[in-house]
Amino acid sequence: MISLEEVATRRAPLALANLSLAWGPGAHALVGGAADGGALVLAVVAGATRLRSGRVRVLDGAPTDAGIRPRIGFVPVQPVLPPAMSVTEVLTLAAAIRREPEQDAEDRLRQLGIEALARRAVATLSPEEARAVAMVEAVTSSRVRVLLIEEPFVALDPRAVTRLPDVVRARAAEGWAVVIATSSVRDAGEIADDHVLLKAGAVVGRAASLDALAGFAPQGVLLRILAEDPRGLAAALAREECVEAVARRGAAVVARGRDAVELARAAGRAIVVSGARVTEIRVQPPSLDEVRAAAAGVEAATYESALDRTRASLLLAERRP
Repeated sequence: MISLEEVATRRAPLALANLSLAWGPGAHALVGGAADGGALVLAVVAGATRLRSGRVRVLDGAPTDAGIRPRIGFVPVQPVLPPAMSVTEVLTLAAAIRREPEQDAEDRLRQLGIEALARRAVATLSPEEARAVAMVEAVTSSRVRVLLIEEPFVALDPRAVTRLPDVVRARAAEGWAVVIATSSVRDAGEIADDHVLLKAGAVVGRAASLDALAGFAPQGVLLRILAEDPRGLAAALAREECVEAVARRGAAVVARGRDAVELARAAGRAIVVSGARVTEIRVQPPSLDEVRAAAAGVEAATYESALDRTRASLLLAERRP
């Protein structure tokens, strides 16, 4: 559905050089900081930035083709809406531009919990409300098949934040290609099942799960537990053999170990022993720097393995008569 072939472009101060990527239906994430080019990649796929070289194909055409553009939903951090219109009028206009049947505005807005904005003038909306309206237009369109979102949870109305992951994943399950660009490892894991790690405009890693990459990093797996008695829980966890380190952070206890399953079992035993009342348990995602370090470790290990195999082959060849 989406392919970038040897793409090079620049939008100061960001640049992409010889970037090749491909995505099919599903939810995908570009993970990197502001200087790594994720937002620029989305602009390229949306046809909003000119290429210096290379080729971009979206739905078997160029993103600027008249038949392709209405099928792309692009939601940057700061979308532009006509200030003189009401929210309902904006959705009506967007439907006309996309050449799709008009839908009830309140029904569309309700999907992200902002139906109360239907009669509001765009000029009276906060930036967070305006972005939620732009998000609704993209995720509820009957023509969009490629959805591009920059920093999905940034500058977004709180009512929409809680509903967005389920709505986006539903679109991906329907066969849409959804690509988000984010600097948050947690946000990437919340929405996407495929992660591309960017650094300075180049791909430095790709995995179905950022936790899978993090498993190669020295810090291992982190488990975060919210409990009413964090002190007793931390003491019980410290006695578990598979737990390498324990730290208290307010009402939370963070435990580190090598294996996620063993760490979860240890946490269960510690909860029973300590009698702590637990309100939440979750794997704490690695930081962006930790994931990058993990990706570098995987790349180095792959290179070293290949080098060892090559050396062994050369030695074997030399020994043959």
